[in-house]
Amino acid sequence: MPQLNEIKKKATEIGAIDQSIVDLLEQEILADRQVSLEEANFLFALKKQFSTHRNSPNWQTFFVHSITRYLLEDEDSPGVVDDREAQWLRAHLQSQGELDAIDRLLLTELRTRSISFPTILNFKSRKTLLFEQFLYGTRFTTFLAVVGSLVASIVLFVKGTINIIRGVYYFATHVGSNQIDDHHLVAEFVSAIDIFLFSTVLFIFALGIYELFINKIDIVNRNKEDRPGWLVVKSIDDLKTSLGKVILMILIVSFFEHSLSMKYDSILQLLYLGIGILLISAALYLTHKSSHH
Repeated sequence: MPQLNEIKKKATEIGAIDQSIVDLLEQEILADRQVSLEEANFLFALKKQFSTHRNSPNWQTFFVHSITRYLLEDEDSPGVVDDREAQWLRAHLQSQGELDAIDRLLLTELRTRSISFPTILNFKSRKTLLFEQFLYGTRFTTFLAVVGSLVASIVLFVKGTINIIRGVYYFATHVGSNQIDDHHLVAEFVSAIDIFLFSTVLFIFALGIYELFINKIDIVNRNKEDRPGWLVVKSIDDLKTSLGKVILMILIVSFFEHSLSMKYDSILQLLYLGIGILLISAALYLTHKSSHH
């Protein structure tokens, strides 16, 4: 290694890896013996230092030959790039940010000469990486759904609050006259609950879409114990489950709201009401049962 450091100093003084440096490296590294891990690491460090310099054309050939020799001509697994060696090479290639011409030539040489080429060394082309980066960036279009759902949720919360205030005002103005229409008062409050539930659906949807497609909410992750279980969204299935439970509650409230306004003039209508209540009870039972599995 001291000799290699001297060669590196000379290359630094010259400002590039010229033919004289390549000759010295060949004498030191390819002297009828196996290329060591220390020497292979040195070559990668040298390549990284002089990557933007005008080096000798033979430097590229020497580098590829030396690294190939280190990987394929070892005593443990001749002709094979084992998992340890593949991980070592991938770490060096990834540390540079992107593959250069020498890296691609090295991979081509290994793919040609090795008995089995490790899959972790199958790097994608620059065009493919750029397209995947663009494709991944399109996830931010879901931000429109997040903002739209939040705005709609806020509007519905305000509308539900107005219904509550209207119901309270109706009660306050009629409480002394004993002319309160119970059905009207209950309908106002039930309608408000219905609106609140739907606004909750939009809120859960906005939060779930944001965490699934854009980013995790840091303040929530720091206080997980304070977060309701139905707001924990780890997948599309979790989001569908949370929304489904709230939508079921909306349907129940809507059923109750319509049952208040209906007139039961026959036994058949009462039977329909009983069947509806029975179906709702079954739906609640199945929902409760599924949440415990």
